[in-house]
Amino acid sequence: EPHNLAAQSGMDAQVLLTWDPPYGPIPPEFTEDFEGGEIPADWTVLTNGNGWNVTENGSSAFWTIPSHTYYAVTNDDGFNGENTPDNDGNDYLLTPSFNMSGATNVILNFASYYDGAYGEIATVEASTDGVNFEVVHTVSAATEWVMTAVDLSEYGDQQNVTIAFHGNDNGAWASGWAVDDILITFSSAQVSRNLHFELTELGQWFVTADKEEVVGTYPSGVPFDWRIDLDNPLPPENRPVDIDEYNIYRSVGDDQNFEFLESVDGDQTSYLDENVVNSTTYYYYVTAVYPSGVESGPTNTVEATPVEWVELWMDDGASLSGQMDTLNFYLNNESQVGLFYFEIEDWPDILHSVFVLTTERTQSWALEIVDVANGNMAITGISLGEPLEPGDGVVCRAVVYPISDADTTVTLTYADASVQDINYVEMNWTAESAVYEVTIETQYLTLTGGYGIPGAQMTSSLLLQNTQPVFGIQIDIIADPPFMMGAGLEVSDLIDFSTWSISGDQIGAAYRILLYDNTLSQPIPPGLRHLANINLDMLDGSPEGEMITLGFGETVIADINNLPMHTVGSPADVYIGQPPVAYSIHNVTGGLTPGGTGSFDIHMTNTAYAFILELRIADVPEYLTVTGITPLDRFENGTIDGSSGEDDDQMFYFLGYDFATGIMPGEGPILRVDVEMNQNIQNPSVMLLFESVATGDDGANPVTSVAEGFGQFTVSLSSSADVVLPGKFALHPNYPNPFNPATLITYDLPAESDIQLVIYDLMGRKVKTLINDVELAGRKTAVWYATDDFGNPVSAGVYLYRLHGGDKTFTRKMILMK
Repeated sequence: EPHNLAAQSGMDAQVLLTWDPPYGPIPPEFTEDFEGGEIPADWTVLTNGNGWNVTENGSSAFWTIPSHTYYAVTNDDGFNGENTPDNDGNDYLLTPSFNMSGATNVILNFASYYDGAYGEIATVEASTDGVNFEVVHTVSAATEWVMTAVDLSEYGDQQNVTIAFHGNDNGAWASGWAVDDILITFSSAQVSRNLHFELTELGQWFVTADKEEVVGTYPSGVPFDWRIDLDNPLPPENRPVDIDEYNIYRSVGDDQNFEFLESVDGDQTSYLDENVVNSTTYYYYVTAVYPSGVESGPTNTVEATPVEWVELWMDDGASLSGQMDTLNFYLNNESQVGLFYFEIEDWPDILHSVFVLTTERTQSWALEIVDVANGNMAITGISLGEPLEPGDGVVCRAVVYPISDADTTVTLTYADASVQDINYVEMNWTAESAVYEVTIETQYLTLTGGYGIPGAQMTSSLLLQNTQPVFGIQIDIIADPPFMMGAGLEVSDLIDFSTWSISGDQIGAAYRILLYDNTLSQPIPPGLRHLANINLDMLDGSPEGEMITLGFGETVIADINNLPMHTVGSPADVYIGQPPVAYSIHNVTGGLTPGGTGSFDIHMTNTAYAFILELRIADVPEYLTVTGITPLDRFENGTIDGSSGEDDDQMFYFLGYDFATGIMPGEGPILRVDVEMNQNIQNPSVMLLFESVATGDDGANPVTSVAEGFGQFTVSLSSSADVVLPGKFALHPNYPNPFNPATLITYDLPAESDIQLVIYDLMGRKVKTLINDVELAGRKTAVWYATDDFGNPVSAGVYLYRLHGGDKTFTRKMILMK
């Protein structure tokens, strides 16, 4: 009869059968088919790991053996149904010893499943003393059960021959080897080795790549029909017995009620059963029909269960660090689903989950998303009523945000998944990875330096340059060495802090500043601004002439969702005592208007004569152009070098000298700088910041010099008629979106208008009127706290916000999460 029948479980709506032709009469001297269900008592297992065991299913998570009758197996990462990924595998299965004296021909025949995956090696070895073994055959890899014949005739004159089946993982995380139907004969007959299918390119990679690479690329495994060329079966290389055809028999659900299924040609030794239902177990055997019409006995009986392979994938994502994006997760299924679980690995681990939303396919489902301990995100969905019907659409939408200090491409992969049908039967799955592009918009904090007299106070100004609305700030100011302590905080009157909590406290070595918008209605808008002045006490006894670095400790700048934004702080240098020369900016005059003009004075406070001056001052943003430089007072007879003016970096550069008398010790203005504003002004202020200062004596030797404070042009210095107004009505995207619990809506009014800003649901029903009033021209903001007109919280979902002013109407969408 035919032999070595194998059935492949786990295929989607298919069962693949392979068998070998009858091999004719071979007189056996020794046989073992392991149908007793355990290692025979006179066999020996030697191992440093799992060893060999007898089973009907020796598969594990990442190594699958096609169905066969009971067989002996060594599996590096599975034993008796348990996964053992940390096991070492150097395993010997030893036969009883044989007396082969006088035998001329000795042939070992056996069925083998060995695909060589992940570096596993399988060898047949022989010993004449039971201790020292030599390799007599190295098994060739194949992704199916095949018969193997080994010529042991060289041991025909030995009385004590032991044969070993040796599976070795070489100390790596490998796979295994299974053997069955062992037959030793002292004739020259041997069973042909028949391969039924060629490997595909993916199959070649699968059995040769490192296990970590395979698991990382295909965490759910590679479907069997992807690994072999199923459309082009190979004919038997050797058919010692003429066969007309093979009959295939099948039983559904048990191994008792077999019915004829189909006949195939005698040259064919494989059959693909496509008339099967997933999650149902089928039993098979095969018989041969000879030219005489006689039907052989049956092969061994095998079983297989087809299982649906569902496809998983997700959208790519992108956002700024600290801002949210929504990722769609898809599931392609052909049968009803009652549960799914996705574990998503983000590499590098910088994504954080916020919320998960249902879709049209999962409206009656309970969904949950959590960040698990290993850094992955886990999404669980359970049907509370209707199952997930067949389809390929979105099953959930996950809202996530990254925290990163650099532009980063995050790789998103399915590290694990579970999809179950309505009977809670596990379904196989394949998955595609995605990427999440993280970009950085840095918020900048700057401290200004200067000098402080021991026992007295000095002031350092805190400047903020932000690209997003700011709703909260926490800053620790630390002096190094710790010769300064915080004494007070004075916020700028150019920012409306009327709804903010403001505090400054010395906590240990740090002066902690806390600023928070209690109503979330008056954020600090994007731009560059003077935030506050920090009063600092220089401690008595501080060593004069030394420098202190005034820097930032823990720093958080938060958006409307209290999420931190990427922030960089620029520290300042503070001189202890009265420096020989100190520079500062005073008398800033002129309005910050397109095409406007202005000026500022540079003051010097000096205890030493100054003969050479060199300064660099940055205008941030770069709105100013230097149009004139005038020496003043103590420097009125000085010389201005021709290189003075705008340098290549668009900074104000000054080089001057007075070798006749120098600038005598004293205090007051030494230069007036005239500037012109450009036509494109978008920030409400321009900061004048010292980049470098240097002073020389009459011998051109350097004199210690420091820069103190900053200068500022603001729109408040001009008349209201000069303020730049929007040129047209506009309704901008809300921020953030999606949001929870509040979002900021910004709009532009080019003229005084009667304004209505109203929130609607997707059915067109009014939810909340935010604005219904006459408003002056300008850029305006409103905050929606996700409540209706009666103050009741509204449910999560998509909402519309509509602006109506004059004859203009604008509408945009936003998403509320809960």
